[in-house]
Amino acid sequence: MAMRDYYNIDDILAGQERVPCVLQVDLDGLGSSGSGTASKVHRNARWALPYWMADRLDEEDYVNMEASSLFAKRTTRMYATSPGRIQLRAICQYYYQFGMQLGNVVPDISLVLRNMYMRRILRVAHVAQQGHNVEALEFVQGLDKTELRMLKLCQQEQSAAADWQQNKAYTLKKASAISP
Repeated sequence: MAMRDYYNIDDILAGQERVPCVLQVDLDGLGSSGSGTASKVHRNARWALPYWMADRLDEEDYVNMEASSLFAKRTTRMYATSPGRIQLRAICQYYYQFGMQLGNVVPDISLVLRNMYMRRILRVAHVAQQGHNVEALEFVQGLDKTELRMLKLCQQEQSAAADWQQNKAYTLKKASAISP
């Protein structure tokens, strides 16, 4: 089972992404026969379940969870060729968090995510320092939630550095014990 923060809303939302699963047991009453009555779902049927559910059912051996198409070898090779051009928000808003949750399903996913993140974060820092233009705006619109958080932190630190250079960062005030 992947380590998730129970109270972190981003982890909860990342767990909503669907993953392909293969049923390992026959289930009565979960299928649809088309006439409105429940039917039997047979073993080896393929379902796409939310990750949070599939992970637990995989632990109990009810399903066999497979790698999401977001992290298939072919897809990750495509991402590796030009990571700066990928619109992660369109693919999955919680791409990195979802990828880390799939750590036990997809081999070497942490290495793929790390390489992609390190290549993209340089551009995020550059956009934060240089301001916005049309090209930067398109890039920012494609960032996932993790990258957006990093962009905001970079922008805050950039403005804090400017304040420090202009001696606006800190002001000295008299202590209340000294004031008459």
